[in-house]
This record gives sequence, structure tokens and C-alpha cells, in this order.
Amino acid sequence: MTGFMNLSKRSFLALAAIGWADGALQRIEQAGLLRAAKESGLNEADLAEIEKATKTKTTLDELDLSGMSEWDQVLTYALASWFASLDGVTSTSEHALLVDIGNKLGLDERLRKRAQSSAFDIACLPEGGRPDKYDFAKLTARLAERMPQLLAKPSNAPPKTPSNPPVVAGATEPPKEEG
Repeated sequence: MTGFMNLSKRSFLALAAIGWADGALQRIEQAGLLRAAKESGLNEADLAEIEKATKTKTTLDELDLSGMSEWDQVLTYALASWFASLDGVTSTSEHALLVDIGNKLGLDERLRKRAQSSAFDIACLPEGGRPDKYDFAKLTARLAERMPQLLAKPSNAPPKTPSNPPVVAGATEPPKEEG
């Protein structure tokens, strides 16, 4: 586990629903979803359920996305934006499902656009569109950079890791690790 994001199983099931929106979850989409879930540190039972969702059609109607922190909502939406375009095309049904996910998450349009833009920025990095190369830690850092107001809320702060040091207002360099 890398510790840069700590999303719940339901976030990844929502991503599976995005993949199924165009009628088929492509192999590249399955690989990206499972990699993100593993890097999030989910347990084996949750990973097995997510893997099942990559093989059996999942819909957004089956999921409860309430009760997530605002940070988790934004991160889930950013990943959904990336995931919807992973096969090279965002279909009309995938776009409609992105709107539905944003509504179910309760995100306003400004947060959706920032999350989508952050996901796109990382996807544009060399090989960033490939699921085995997408840098989830950089996505988390980009979201923190673009939406520092979310980090001001203690329940929303992503875990501190070497690749994701705490953000300190006015600091010119990352804080030094103690110990």
C-alpha cells in the first residue's frame, strides 16, 4: 500500500459502473481499476468484490455514495473522469454517468471541473493515459494544489506519505521528515 489515497470499496465500484456505461469494461479499464484499488490499500475481500465488478456489469443505481468526506468525493470524481476516458473515448453514456456520479456525490460544478482538469493533467504526462503508468500520487498532489480548501478540513486531509508531505501555508519547501 502506498498510502496516498484511502478510498473505500464503493468508490471503486462507482468507477466500475463508469467502465460498464458503454456496455463493456475493456481489459485496459479492468487493469487500471484493479491497480488503483490495490494501491489504495483495500483488503482482499474488497479487492475480490471489485474484481467481480470488472467481470459482471455494475450500475451506479446499486451504489450508495453518501457519507464520504469532501476529499474522497473529489478524488472519486477525478478518478472517474480519468477512468471514463481510459479507452481513448468518453462515450455519451460514460459522460452521462459522470454527471450522475457528480450528482450522487453532491459535488458542485466548480469542484467537478477542477477534479476533471487535475485528472487530465496527470493523464497527459508521458504514458499517463496507460493504467499501469498513471500516477495516482501525482493526482492526489495536484488535487491538493488546486483545492487547498479541502485540506483545511482535518477529516478531508489525505494521509501523509513521503510522496505526499503535509501542505503548510506559506512554506517554500516541503517539511523535513523527522526521525
